[in-house]
Amino acid sequence: MKNSKLIKVLIEPDGMEIHVPAGMLLSKVVAASGRLVEAPCGGAGTCGKCRVIVSGEVSEPDSSERRALSAEDIQSGVRLACRIEVHGEIIVSIPETSRSMSQKILSQGLLRDCEVSSGVRKIHCSLPKPSLEDECAEFERIADFLSAQDIVVRPKLGLVRRLSRILKKSDYDVTAVLCDDELIAVEPGDTTSCCYGVAYDLGSTTIVGYLMDLLTGEELGVQAVMNPQVVHGDDLIVRIGFAGAHENGLLALQAGAVDAMNRIAELLIDGVQGSLENIYKVTVVGNTCMTHLLLGIDVASLGQSPYVPALCRDVQVSAEKLGLSFCPEACVTALPNIAGFVGSDTVGVMLSTKWEYDGRTRLAVDIGTNGEMALMHEGKTYVCSAAAGPAFEGAGISCGMRGAPGAIDSVSLGESVQITTINGLPPIGICGSGLVDAVAQMLDAGIIDETGRMLGLSDVGHLSQDLRSRLIETKSGLEFVIATKQESGNSRAVTITGADIRHLQLAKGSIHAAIQTLIKAAGASDTDLHEILLAGAFGNYIRVESAIRIGLIPAIEIQKVFSIGNAAGAGARLALLSEEEMDIARKLAGSAKHIELAVSPDYQMELMERMMFPEGCTKVS
Repeated sequence: MKNSKLIKVLIEPDGMEIHVPAGMLLSKVVAASGRLVEAPCGGAGTCGKCRVIVSGEVSEPDSSERRALSAEDIQSGVRLACRIEVHGEIIVSIPETSRSMSQKILSQGLLRDCEVSSGVRKIHCSLPKPSLEDECAEFERIADFLSAQDIVVRPKLGLVRRLSRILKKSDYDVTAVLCDDELIAVEPGDTTSCCYGVAYDLGSTTIVGYLMDLLTGEELGVQAVMNPQVVHGDDLIVRIGFAGAHENGLLALQAGAVDAMNRIAELLIDGVQGSLENIYKVTVVGNTCMTHLLLGIDVASLGQSPYVPALCRDVQVSAEKLGLSFCPEACVTALPNIAGFVGSDTVGVMLSTKWEYDGRTRLAVDIGTNGEMALMHEGKTYVCSAAAGPAFEGAGISCGMRGAPGAIDSVSLGESVQITTINGLPPIGICGSGLVDAVAQMLDAGIIDETGRMLGLSDVGHLSQDLRSRLIETKSGLEFVIATKQESGNSRAVTITGADIRHLQLAKGSIHAAIQTLIKAAGASDTDLHEILLAGAFGNYIRVESAIRIGLIPAIEIQKVFSIGNAAGAGARLALLSEEEMDIARKLAGSAKHIELAVSPDYQMELMERMMFPEGCTKVS
């Protein structure tokens, strides 16, 4: 029989005390406390990002920890949360660099005007009370009232079960709630002024929700939280593996997404002093894997060739069936996907940008661990996805981190190094936008050549004394110091290594090769591009000049490149507010031509070329 003893764990610096079973993984203990630690590898012990400081009875370091940590680290109590089991009472301190709760989150995107026609309406009903002379059934009373307004409704068992109590409580003065002329709720009194919907962008790292007034189209609030699924890995492939390897893995991932959506809705409704019961319609966009996980659909086929999803068309389900704490019959619609790794978030981006209206050749790119892109040329849409790896999100980089407070987010090299950090805090690492900036500047300064090789001290005599002093030789090779130990917020230097540069080359090469493959498939060229739209958090915060300098995107005029924020979320809001916009979303998804890069010879050729850094670009200002 397993040991049922509960063990006390004190989590610092929060001072939280919880009790857990013996043998529990510390990463799960931390997650149970409501905290999250960085876990890009999904608990495989390979990334070394979930460092914590532990004192007390825990399991001995395994081979993964000994590879990721120095002997001095282990001696001082530094361990990997994903690898150690709790055997007795412990104290665990979670350093700021290991926490994943304070990421700088992008919630806003450009929202164009649309006519509000959500399909949700509310009708105040004063019904006749039953008597011996009027024995009409409860449901028939409200059905007859609506029939007089040419609305025909059918009974829904869940609603009928609650109807008698509601009618008697309200003295037969109620409000009928209809969605597409289907009766989904009956509420006591006149509640016609409270009519809400929520649009979600279900990101693999961040979940954003927008509260919308379905009567006026007004945005009433926006909230975002970290996706709880990150405890099972940043990489979607890792999550797919988790879903398949554990008996209840799929349910655990689904529950994490639903819990986050409920928490977001509670925060939104509190902001307007409303009720969750007054949320009647929900739209969701996300990559194909994320929407499958939310709906509880098996994702095994997405993890192996030919990476075919279970379905692409939009799905409607009641809030109650998903476990969402809204009006039980609220209609939840997951927008259509296009392919295995081109999801409804790309459809949302296209929907928000008037994709087909003006005949312009435009490229939309959403860059993350997986880059999704769409090209409109001569009235046709071409889409693809490219695996970029986690470099743009700070993972896999020696001093990399998410875009959280203390992350270096911009770099400039002159006589010395100038940096900015998120929230202006002392630097503790570097995020994706800072990495791209740093490499672009190092190219212009002559610290890196076009092949990505970092030059030695004998080759950089043109640099200032300060910059030369930051080029150091280590056991692993040359490194360039962006922030010294004295300048940092954790007494560790923030450096760029040769391996970091190679990770970035692979990532940017994959994205740009995919872009060029789309352009070739459309029979176009870079000169045909009227505009490049950069969507998502990375696209919003990156410096365009740096993106062009390293060869991440085509080298077109800077004024033709636009950051459009969380365009996927904007598309979700449009689909929520307008049935006509929802129809356009279906058309966009159905008409897009998917280019499978795995079998494209153009992509393989482009990838070899785009790995190099471009020559002769204008210096980054």
